[in-house]
Amino acid sequence: MTDTNNDVLKRMPLVDYDKTLQFMQNLEYSDIDNINYVEQQLYTQLQSNQADTDLLVLMMHQQIMKGRGQRARSIAYRIWETGGQLRLSSEQIFIKDLMNLGLSDMAGAALASYIADLENNMANYGNLLLKYAIYSGNMTLLERVLIYFPENKDKIVLQDWIQLNEDYGVTKHIPAILNRIIEKVQDSMLGFSYNLFHDRDFPDIEFIFYVDDSIKNYKETGNLLNMQISTYCAAHKIEDLINLSSVVYPISRHRSDVAEKL
Repeated sequence: MTDTNNDVLKRMPLVDYDKTLQFMQNLEYSDIDNINYVEQQLYTQLQSNQADTDLLVLMMHQQIMKGRGQRARSIAYRIWETGGQLRLSSEQIFIKDLMNLGLSDMAGAALASYIADLENNMANYGNLLLKYAIYSGNMTLLERVLIYFPENKDKIVLQDWIQLNEDYGVTKHIPAILNRIIEKVQDSMLGFSYNLFHDRDFPDIEFIFYVDDSIKNYKETGNLLNMQISTYCAAHKIEDLINLSSVVYPISRHRSDVAEKL
């Protein structure tokens, strides 16, 4: 970001939630100057209403972008304890960031009522429900969620992945395997995503973990996570899952995607 652009931003203060959200939606995780700018603007807004949970959700996400996982978790617990109604965009960001921070139980609890009525909640929560189903390794939920998605390559890969796990008799092990992986990076997690590969002889998913600077060797940590898969499979005498792998990156590599959209 050039000095000229920074000067323009200073003449455009983020005076409310909507303007701040709009600005953050186009903000790259590597843009430290503007991430700091958002933090200053949010602090100013929160001074007049420290209990504004919608603003706190944005602050939580800004702290993730800045690489401050423990600070973001602290804000997450504060929002959870405060309770109350979040606006739709805030709730979407909040639930996604609970997963990003490795707070699996809270994310599941926040989505429970929407899982109970999938058909009527897919429009607003479809991508979050899909992400949670994959994140938790819940094959039954994943299969149910996919019913409501349009036919495309990603859907085919996921359906084939479900079937392959079923064919190899490992479906019941997937949640435990994913939980074991997440536990290894939970304290450092700032983001979770995945890649689906369409050009291989088998349906393949690669889990992507974005972490804070407490992890220095990303490749080595990724190898450690993949070792957890092999170790689990060996201990339970099941075939090694070649259709599931993990990689680890610094949070600065994360793409800009603060809002979930179908």
